[in-house]
Amino acid sequence: MISEAIEILREYEPEEGYYLAISAGGKDSMICYDLLEKSGVKFDAHYNVTTIDPPEALRHLKKHYPKVIWHYPIYKGKPTNYYQLIRLKGLPLRQMKWCCEALKEYGGFGRLMIDGIRSAESLKRSRRVKKEYFLNKYYKKKYKGKNVPDEILEELVAKQKAKYVIHIIFEWTDKDVWDYIKAEKLPYCELYDRGWERIGCIGCPESRKKDIARAFNTYPIIKRNIIKAIQRTMDIGRYYLEFNDAEDVFNWWISKKSVVDYFADKLQIKLDI
Repeated sequence: MISEAIEILREYEPEEGYYLAISAGGKDSMICYDLLEKSGVKFDAHYNVTTIDPPEALRHLKKHYPKVIWHYPIYKGKPTNYYQLIRLKGLPLRQMKWCCEALKEYGGFGRLMIDGIRSAESLKRSRRVKKEYFLNKYYKKKYKGKNVPDEILEELVAKQKAKYVIHIIFEWTDKDVWDYIKAEKLPYCELYDRGWERIGCIGCPESRKKDIARAFNTYPIIKRNIIKAIQRTMDIGRYYLEFNDAEDVFNWWISKKSVVDYFADKLQIKLDI
């Protein structure tokens, strides 16, 4: 598997080098970085700051990967962060997840990108393929549901309207990942030793309820800042006016229930009392 990955990297190496999309502290990103170095190809690594990653992950990235280029989020030409976007867009939901597009996926257009997405991570990711094109927001909407010819996709990449991505460890299992990390003695984020299976944005809508609860128990300041952002959204009458207060909205959000089910459960609790 290692030999295959290195062979692919050498075969497809672009003249300007690869664009490595790296996460803060993620074990899969570390392996991608190491494979790129071992292959001897040219690459530059980029981290898109989400403003809601665990501080331990940020320290790990700064310490062990000082060459990584950090990009800070911009919205409509102005610097922004996760909390400001909550006030504008509401909380990200699994069915309406704006956070990845706004905070993580805006880089690499016009480049051949490498990332650490693996099919074993989720059912949704298992339905993807090892090599994919990603279009920008305009063309993604324009070609939705259509089969776009390769020549058009390549033309869009050349115009920096799309990017071509190779998920270089797509077939690797969790065991493969940890076997590699141990064999190569790669440094890894301390959160894995505390029982975290995946490291990413705190409160990610794709995470399991127990993982979300643990994250907010670990980082109460982030929880408090999200509740403040919700309150500001309510104060201007934008969202969530049917809830009692911002903390009530937060509790609904992490419950992963529909609004109808959440209010029904609250009513049942009152009736039981």
